[in-house]
Amino acid sequence: MAILVVNGFDKSDHWGSFDWEEAASFPWIGRCLEQVERYSQGWDYEVIVFDNSHLAQHRRLIERYPRVRLMPGERHASLGRLADRLPFGRLSDLFERKHPEALDYLVSQVASDVDYIVTLDSDSFPVRADWLDVLVRPCEQGAALAGLYRDEMAPAIRPFVHVSGLCARRSDLAALSVSFSRGMGQDVGQNITEAFVGLGRELFPLKRCNAINFHFLIGGLYGEVLYHHGAGSRRAKFWTSTDLDGDERIRTTLRDAAFDDIDHLVAILRGQAPNDLGLAPI
Repeated sequence: MAILVVNGFDKSDHWGSFDWEEAASFPWIGRCLEQVERYSQGWDYEVIVFDNSHLAQHRRLIERYPRVRLMPGERHASLGRLADRLPFGRLSDLFERKHPEALDYLVSQVASDVDYIVTLDSDSFPVRADWLDVLVRPCEQGAALAGLYRDEMAPAIRPFVHVSGLCARRSDLAALSVSFSRGMGQDVGQNITEAFVGLGRELFPLKRCNAINFHFLIGGLYGEVLYHHGAGSRRAKFWTSTDLDGDERIRTTLRDAAFDDIDHLVAILRGQAPNDLGLAPI
């Protein structure tokens, strides 16, 4: 089992600027890896992280976990940190890979004897001990993809299995030979879902299952086993947003709750604990 995570939001992306101070104060990659280790006991797995952040603090966090392989190397990261501090141009682009390109690269680094690939975002992670069983079992039974089903913004964005919680056989991805890039899709990895559907392959969607929702997308539980925050170290901005200030308040409130006590936040979203967040459910 290979679990692939790209850390560090594209600093030049128009959907929301990367916030250096927030990334240092709220290192989602640490929360993600902590939850993976906590809930993957008994599985033979390796996590491969591609780090675009260049933050020394993040690298130290990542290196705490013995099952994690970190890319790129320290020399590359040091040059990236230097480029990030330069006041002109976008030299740091030379030391980063955009999210889809980084995922394609990580897939290429998975050993040929690995059966399954799982992708996560740095702000998505398991919240139940059987999460890998829930993802892998449908693939064993013939599904091409299992995972977090992004349908909250339909029809503006066509529903698809999102890379914040996607599982597939390595051999199926290799045979498909479709990049994670947006291409003709609207989001990262959407082309992969649509290519498998075009071949007549089945999907196993983990749909949003919150008992309590504070936002149409932020703070989602999927299939009872995965949490996806929806906007890590960047401002909340989505295709169908209509209240950016309200979205940002919800994002930061749920972010604070996730770092204070993730189990309590999940219990609130499941309707198993009183809502003490100061947010009104929708």
